[in-house]
Amino acid sequence: METVTIDCAGIDSREAFHQALAAALDFPDYYGNNLDALFDCLTEDFTDRELVLNNWHSLEYKLKDYSGKALYVFHQACEENRHLTVTLHP
Repeated sequence: METVTIDCAGIDSREAFHQALAAALDFPDYYGNNLDALFDCLTEDFTDRELVLNNWHSLEYKLKDYSGKALYVFHQACEENRHLTVTLHP
C-alpha cells in the first residue's frame, strides 16, 4: 500500500488545499480543483493508497465549513473505493 502524507498546517485556502492534494496524489491536469472533482479522482484510482492528512485541525480552523465538506467527500470516496484509506491527524 502506498502512503501519501500531506501537512495541512501550511494550507490556508481552498485553492491551496486542492493544489496540495493534486500534487501529492498526482491528479490529472484537468483536475477541477473542487470537491466534485476530488471525489471523481479518488474513486477512479484503484491503487491501494492511504492518504494521511497531518494537522487537520489547522485546516478546520482556516477553511471552516469547507473542511467538513471535504471530510464528507473523503468518507464517501472511501466507501466507494475500497482501495483508499484516509487518515486524519489533529
